[in-house]
Amino acid sequence: MSDMAKLLSWGIENSVPSDDPNAEDRRTELDPALLAQLFGANVKDDSILMREALEAIRDPEVTLENKEIAFDNLEMLVENLDNANNLENLKLWPPLIAQLSVPEQQLRFMAAWCIGTAVQNNPKSQAAMFKHGGVAKIVDLVLRDPEERVRSKAVYALSSQIRNEEESLKAVVELLPEEILEKGRYEYRADDMEAIDELVKALRERVKKVISP
Repeated sequence: MSDMAKLLSWGIENSVPSDDPNAEDRRTELDPALLAQLFGANVKDDSILMREALEAIRDPEVTLENKEIAFDNLEMLVENLDNANNLENLKLWPPLIAQLSVPEQQLRFMAAWCIGTAVQNNPKSQAAMFKHGGVAKIVDLVLRDPEERVRSKAVYALSSQIRNEEESLKAVVELLPEEILEKGRYEYRADDMEAIDELVKALRERVKKVISP
């Protein structure tokens, strides 16, 4: 019997009168595998979608507009904690971090956004991002990127990365100029949210300044 015939047979078998007192007893369960085959054949696993998104982003033949769409999709996927942590398992952190250095400001912006979303309140992803050298890249964007919107999104990523992540905070403090650190009133600790907020505020003030080419 074909899959469609099985589905039709199930429908007929379970079409019992609503006033039948034994209706619930007479109903049978539809095989979940059959449903998946019939209706989920084109539904891809999130890990596949994440890989495909980064493949499109890195493909020189893909238009910039479509790369931005792929980044939008990736950012939405990594809002899920498991997906964000799966970036490490899929070896996607290095290619994602590499997008922070590409010529197209739209892609640098989206890369910072994705990273900020992935590491937010997520110790595993914070550790992976630090391990792959992303902290120095983000700081470089904050201090030197010519586009204010990119610098601003990099501050978002940095703020997400250094909260409750001591190694990252230590690396950031070592990379930032004294003029920024002096604006903070505290000795920075990753679990001191007031201190972190002060540092982020100083960074946001910095990104508003025009950077000479």
